[in-house]
Amino acid sequence: MEKTLATSHTKRSSPSPSTTVTTRPDGFTRRTRQRLSNATTSVSESDVEDDDDEEAVEEKIETLQTIVPGGTALEVDELFEETASYILALQCQIKAIKVLTAFLERCD
Repeated sequence: MEKTLATSHTKRSSPSPSTTVTTRPDGFTRRTRQRLSNATTSVSESDVEDDDDEEAVEEKIETLQTIVPGGTALEVDELFEETASYILALQCQIKAIKVLTAFLERCD
């Protein structure tokens, strides 16, 4: 996975026919898929969906590699660990900025 994805557009997929979209009272939407036992699609259609899902996951991993510093040189499991660390570091920076902002506001 050494290649990077540098696109200016993001492909957003619409829910597949086997996906149910529900809106919760708090404004969040939740997508749920039919269980395999309840699915009525044929094997060939599910193979096509699996290929689309794999391509979507691959595209998301490549995008994540471009966001996380040094992500292009990491394998997927290392990328996820580094992403978690990166998120924590960003959260610490946000807290530090908030503290500094509050301090400077009090000084004025």
